[in-house]
Amino acid sequence: MAIPTCIKCGGVLFEVQTVEPLGSKYKLNFVQCASCGGVVGVIDYFNIGGMLQTLAQKLNVGPIG
Repeated sequence: MAIPTCIKCGGVLFEVQTVEPLGSKYKLNFVQCASCGGVVGVIDYFNIGGMLQTLAQKLNVGPIG
């Protein structure tokens, strides 16, 4: 199995950092190298799928998906 590595420094440990980019109204979660901070991915701050599931249950429309 391949081990994910940072394209900047070759590090193998990653972390999630919550950031509100300049000029943005929303926070994002950056997946970044724990060694050098190089960003390797961006994910939503909120769990949109979980929020939709909760809303569907409150509306009594059943599970989504």
